[in-house]
Amino acid sequence: MGGNLDATNIIRNTVLAVLVPISMDHQAFLGNTLSEIAEKKAGIIKPGCSVVTVGQQPETMAVIERVCRENGADLTEADLHEAKAVKEDFAGQTLEYRGENYELALAGSYQTENAALALEALEVLGRVGYPTTVEQRKKGLKDTKWNGRLTIIHREPLFIVDGAHNPAAADMLEDSVRKYFKGRKLFFIMGVFRDKDYPYIIRKLCPYAEQIITIETPDNPRALPAQELAEEVKKCNPHVQAADSIPDAVDKIFAMAGREDVILSFGSLSFIGEITTIVKTQEEKNS
Repeated sequence: MGGNLDATNIIRNTVLAVLVPISMDHQAFLGNTLSEIAEKKAGIIKPGCSVVTVGQQPETMAVIERVCRENGADLTEADLHEAKAVKEDFAGQTLEYRGENYELALAGSYQTENAALALEALEVLGRVGYPTTVEQRKKGLKDTKWNGRLTIIHREPLFIVDGAHNPAAADMLEDSVRKYFKGRKLFFIMGVFRDKDYPYIIRKLCPYAEQIITIETPDNPRALPAQELAEEVKKCNPHVQAADSIPDAVDKIFAMAGREDVILSFGSLSFIGEITTIVKTQEEKNS
């Protein structure tokens, strides 16, 4: 969950603390407002360290600024006005930041933000004795892999997995759906934990789908049953059915989707590994 509850806080001589955009998640542990959550997240800021952040809401930025002042920590905010995707699709993008072009193997507009944050963090580290060259930064971004974030696991039909499990991630995934798959038929596999804001995720994403298969995330007491999730999905898209298992969901979705269509599995990171293994195994059998 990060912040003051993170195990890395055993390290007391932090050189640099990096804070990505803070959103509503893990409310049972972190708080019920963005300010409360930011207070917990800012627990990684140590006296005298440097801090880099990006894309914060005003209420979260106010907390970060205050905690930095209290700890004598210098704060740098990555400039998103300097970050521009000059070329992009669902397989990757080229980012221009402060006059340099960087290739990213990661798709999604939020990865532009993440890359700008990483580059700004490297700039700050360079000023405190940990320099990197532009070529090293370019290689690092080009070689970065992040399984479970718009990850392609099959082609024809295109099958993508994404661990969108909270409102902020759902917003980002919806942006990618609109940007990359306009005019293509979409088929969803969805599974969630009952303590997540799944009604919001459903409202943001499910209207885009031709058909939706719901699953129960395996071996977790927090999992929402597939049938219960299907009933919630029906409120905004009637083309939904519950699967008995993940293999059943994969079989159903492949039977529905054509070669030119897009299959998207999302809602929880917990079943991405299993669904990837199942799809890859089927791919090997059919090759």
